[in-house]
Amino acid sequence: MIALGLFLSGTALGGALGQATGASLPVGSASAVAPLAQSTTRAESEQPQRWLWAGLTVTLALLASAAALLVRQRRALQRLAAGHAELQSQLRIQRSILDSMGEGVFVADAQGKLVLVNPAAERLIGIDFTSGQVGERSQRYGLYLPDQATPYPAAELPLARAVRGESCDDVEVFVANTALKEGRWLNVTARPLVDEAGQVHGGVAVVSDLTARKRAEEEVRTLNIDLERRVHMRTTELERSRNALQAIIENVPAAVYVKDLEGRYVRHNARLARVVGHEGESLVGKRDDDLIDSATAARVAAEDRQVAAEGQGLRAEHERPGPDGDVRTFQTHVFPLQDASGKTYAVGGISLDITDLKRAQRAAEAATRAKSEFLANMSHEIRTPMNAILGMSHLALQSGLDPRQSNYIQKVHASAKSLLGIINDILDFSKIEAGKLDLELIPFNLGDVMDNLGNMVGMKAQEKGLELLFVEPPHLPTALVGDPSRLSQVLLNLGNNAVKFTEQGEVVVSIEVMDHDSTSVQLRFVVRDTGVGMSDEQLHRLFQPFAQADASTSRRYGGTGLGLTICRHLVHLMGGEIEVVSAPGRGSSFQFSLRLGLQAETVALALTPLRDGLHGARVLIVDDNACAREVLVSMATALSLRPDAAVDGLDALRQVALADEGDDPYDLLLLDWQMPVMDGLECARRLAQRTGARHATPAVLMLTAFSRDEVLQRLDQQQLAVGALLAKPITPSTMLDACNAALGLSLSSPTRAALREEALDSHRASLRGAHVLLVEDNAINQELAVDLLSDAGVVVSVACDGQEALELIARQRFDCVLMDCQMPVMDGYTATRRLRQHPQWKTLPVIAMTANAMVGDRDKVLAAGMDDHIAKPIKVEEMFATLSRWVRPDARHTTGAPTATNAELPGVLPGLDLQAGLDGLEGDRRLYNRLLRMFRDREGDFPERFNSARAAGDMAAATRMAHDLKSEAGSLGMAPIQQAATALEEACQQPAEETRLDALLLDVSRRLAPVIEGLKSLGKLS
Repeated sequence: MIALGLFLSGTALGGALGQATGASLPVGSASAVAPLAQSTTRAESEQPQRWLWAGLTVTLALLASAAALLVRQRRALQRLAAGHAELQSQLRIQRSILDSMGEGVFVADAQGKLVLVNPAAERLIGIDFTSGQVGERSQRYGLYLPDQATPYPAAELPLARAVRGESCDDVEVFVANTALKEGRWLNVTARPLVDEAGQVHGGVAVVSDLTARKRAEEEVRTLNIDLERRVHMRTTELERSRNALQAIIENVPAAVYVKDLEGRYVRHNARLARVVGHEGESLVGKRDDDLIDSATAARVAAEDRQVAAEGQGLRAEHERPGPDGDVRTFQTHVFPLQDASGKTYAVGGISLDITDLKRAQRAAEAATRAKSEFLANMSHEIRTPMNAILGMSHLALQSGLDPRQSNYIQKVHASAKSLLGIINDILDFSKIEAGKLDLELIPFNLGDVMDNLGNMVGMKAQEKGLELLFVEPPHLPTALVGDPSRLSQVLLNLGNNAVKFTEQGEVVVSIEVMDHDSTSVQLRFVVRDTGVGMSDEQLHRLFQPFAQADASTSRRYGGTGLGLTICRHLVHLMGGEIEVVSAPGRGSSFQFSLRLGLQAETVALALTPLRDGLHGARVLIVDDNACAREVLVSMATALSLRPDAAVDGLDALRQVALADEGDDPYDLLLLDWQMPVMDGLECARRLAQRTGARHATPAVLMLTAFSRDEVLQRLDQQQLAVGALLAKPITPSTMLDACNAALGLSLSSPTRAALREEALDSHRASLRGAHVLLVEDNAINQELAVDLLSDAGVVVSVACDGQEALELIARQRFDCVLMDCQMPVMDGYTATRRLRQHPQWKTLPVIAMTANAMVGDRDKVLAAGMDDHIAKPIKVEEMFATLSRWVRPDARHTTGAPTATNAELPGVLPGLDLQAGLDGLEGDRRLYNRLLRMFRDREGDFPERFNSARAAGDMAAATRMAHDLKSEAGSLGMAPIQQAATALEEACQQPAEETRLDALLLDVSRRLAPVIEGLKSLGKLS
């Protein structure tokens, strides 16, 4: 543009110059001027042309200068525009940078007004930055000093100081306002804005967020404080532990030490220095060979090396001379000290002086031996006369004593049996304390155990009017392997306790099969009663020895308080645990489980299958006791019978009539004898007299509880007949046999009582004619054994000691030797050992018959060479069973052997249960016969003697007479007499009115007279 202007100006200037000279020049060509100039005179035209060209030159120069100036200006403007654009671009970049920065940027002018604030700054402060006075910023924005409470002075703010020309680095400011209620920590760096002349035109401040770091620092500080506190506490605790450990080490009654792996002591207590004879000295750095004898030191070093190598502790005993020269015994526990990796770095030891303990142990062992020897001797000394008392009183009662003498002997016999029971309890408890109570593992029949339980407990239950119930599954295995005597002991104790502490209701003994395999069965036994029960406090001390439920128990119920303690130990030894559940007034339940072996030949026993006539037979069970009904119904159901239940005689008659009308009559009627409203006898009488029935009258099976004689008498008086009598407690097998008998079917199997009686007769018969040498120093025991054996047809020779026995054996032939163990001159052990030294007598059966009943006595007699063991007091059945296993009579000795005589028994006699009486005497018919005759001769005049005592005012004597009659009748199976005598005794003790005594005595006389009359057929005592 400038060049164009200059060009246009030059053209105009040239035109003007041409007009001024009066010549016009053609614009089109410069060559047209030359001819014209040539045609004029050169002189006239040269001068103006020079001025013209000079002016033109100047003009052109001016134009050129103007054009150059214009070009420069244009270029400057272009550069200015480019610079402005670049500046705008740079400003945009800078703004972008400022907007994207995490730190806040504040820019103020020279007056301190904010001219620039980036978004980060607004975000950090939290409040919009609009107009405001400088002095108001701390209050407006909530700026505080680091104490978080003092407003920051406006003049001291970093930006204000920068405006004044100061630089600030790392200034901490705390911000807390409406937008930042929790507050925020800021770090501020500020610089003044200075021009080239050094003049301050404002300031800039850069702000960063310190909140996270400050909080982290606070947390770290808090953690450090807490850590320091914990470290301090831990240090204090460790110090206390170290001090406590050191105090324990120093005060423990043992020598404590630590050694390195080279055997040098690195730590020890003062006692160790005292033990090794260096009291008050430090043993650190020393070895054992520096302190004790070389042999002991070498042994200790070997033990230390073993512990270090194996990494396991060991216990050793060492003997060292004490400070007074006395040899002391030390027991040392050596153990490894290991690091975190399990590597042993040292060996520690605790050595305790056990000299006094060893001496006490030796003294205790000596005392135990003395106690065992004392108990063994006392057992022998007590059992020897006890055997004589029981045996001779047994024989005396069969010898025709007058009533007064018989009374005395019976009391002696009963007292001796009671004393023997106490002795057995004490001996058992002593064995338990010594941990030497042995158990047998022999074949036995569970039914025999339960029969014995029923006989022993049932009589006592009947005396108190209690129901004794057995609950057994129908297919209960009974051919077992175990310890029948110990099992029977536990059940008898629990059963007797249940009866003792129960005044009314029932005692239930149940057996359940818990598990069964091919070789064993696990049975659970439960004995439950409806008695007085026990509180938690009583249960807590129940199994303690010599303790009962409360202080009055022994006075009220009797007993030593050892029974349950022994039961618990016996059950534990047999592999079970006894448990009890009880509450006051709600009875008690004792239970335990045992695993017993099954006999190989009869792994699983079951009842004989029911015959066609009994299978599915309809049965009505009549009993007033709800528990008894439930048990009998369950038992009948298990036997594949169809049972119903009735609560009394009237209910039974009603149900029988309904069944008859419905053409589904009952085949059997299980009828309890004693019931309220209508008893079993009256129900049977009305049933027999009914008319118009469609079907035959059901067979009656009368249920009794040790009252067979009275039931038979009542039946005979009323001319009634029943199919069978079933004695309680009832088991599935006895129910099955009674049902078969009532319906006229053959019994499933012989009763166990009959089998036992047959076994005893068989054993006695097998011994008839045998020649036995009895070696016994006690004259009474000699007489007893001779009488018992002679009654069985055994020929008996007697020797008073072992030496005399050896002399007799050398002269005579014997089939067996019954050897006492403790005798003068030569005891049984020595005699047997010498006997076995001779080849001809090595097979001669030698059976110990001794009162020694302590643990190991049986092993001792076997070790001496004897073949078996019979304990005193003698149990007749066990004695003959043992003899029959070993004795085979020589046929030459059987001729002329005596036989038992006078064993006949009366037939059916009202008031006398012959089977119950025989069961109580283990089936000894001869003894039972003798006792019945003695009872007849003694008690025939009971009413007269009783009235004589009353007339003399001696009620104590009258009470004793009633008590004796009750005891005798109960032992001989005379339950009606026993019940009447019990009532009479209780009336004498109250005392009762004379009229009541007369009535009770009349009842006794009425029941006693037919028995006495019936026993006259037995003849006189010889």
